[in-house]
Amino acid sequence: MKVELENIRLFANQQNSLIAHSDSEMELSILCFTQPPRPPELKPCDECGKFPLISGKKFFFNASPSIFEKKKGHMKLIIQNQSGDVWQRKINIEPPMLA
Repeated sequence: MKVELENIRLFANQQNSLIAHSDSEMELSILCFTQPPRPPELKPCDECGKFPLISGKKFFFNASPSIFEKKKGHMKLIIQNQSGDVWQRKINIEPPMLA
């Protein structure tokens, strides 16, 4: 499995993309983490979850402004194909830049 990731550092609400290549079906898991951590009763953001990937097709995702508006943190990306190959990356997220 081969993965091309556009950026490894983002600001809140900035779009990022990746392209994954594999001989078998793939699934992307996105997890968001902040410092300090969010209360456990809060629901995951819209970007968190599991998403099917199509080999060679660009997949877009955002650093949610509702999660990272005032806090630093990171997104953890995990791609696994049906052959058992796993790719993982941590993307650091900064609060939006002030004008």
